[in-house]
Amino acid sequence: MTQPKKPGRTESKPFNHELLNSIVQTLAILAAGIWGVYTFIYQAQIAPDLAPPTLSVTSTLEKAGQKGNMIAIRSTVTRTNVGQARVRLLGITYNVIGIKEHFATGTDINPGFNTIAPTASTVREPRYYGKPDKREVILRVGNLFEGATNTPSAASVLNPGESVSRDMVFYADQTLFDSIRFQVRLVYENISADPIPLIFKVDGDGMIAAEHDPSCSNKQEGCKALNTTDFTTELSLW
Repeated sequence: MTQPKKPGRTESKPFNHELLNSIVQTLAILAAGIWGVYTFIYQAQIAPDLAPPTLSVTSTLEKAGQKGNMIAIRSTVTRTNVGQARVRLLGITYNVIGIKEHFATGTDINPGFNTIAPTASTVREPRYYGKPDKREVILRVGNLFEGATNTPSAASVLNPGESVSRDMVFYADQTLFDSIRFQVRLVYENISADPIPLIFKVDGDGMIAAEHDPSCSNKQEGCKALNTTDFTTELSLW
């Protein structure tokens, strides 16, 4: 009688550590490459587009000459991109205000000097002069740039860290005013955002401002809040 054969043992192959190490190293290199590319693209393109637009502005005033009662004043306005995103400047406005002070006679004291409200959050009351006799806009300047207007206009884009300065000379009568107040405002947005149409408006005091164009009333995105930066400088005419 033939005896049934016992099932033979299957020989196991030795584990290939070198192959596993090679696969792990290859995956690690691919992962590092993908992460490096993603990080570079994120830092170079995605992050700046997501960063808020940020412009700073400064202005200086100095006397540049005199002819009779007229004082020539040079203003220098510098705008700087202090953020991470590229910024499109949409508009810039200057308002120059002449101020005629009200000085007390003799030893008279400004009545407001002794009547500070207990709920006041700020106080600035001189003893021997009061509120100005006159504040008058003597010059207003406005520029809308490409993207803010349909009329031919120059583009104004600032890269991170970039600055642009502009000089201007204007004149004031020292017999009419004691000092000059120079107010500058920038209106801007991210270069990646849709342009916002603007127009100039003049308020009841005669000051110019760049504001939303009425045509954007039906465009929700086009009527988003404007990014603005203001700076004020004063100069005595004495």
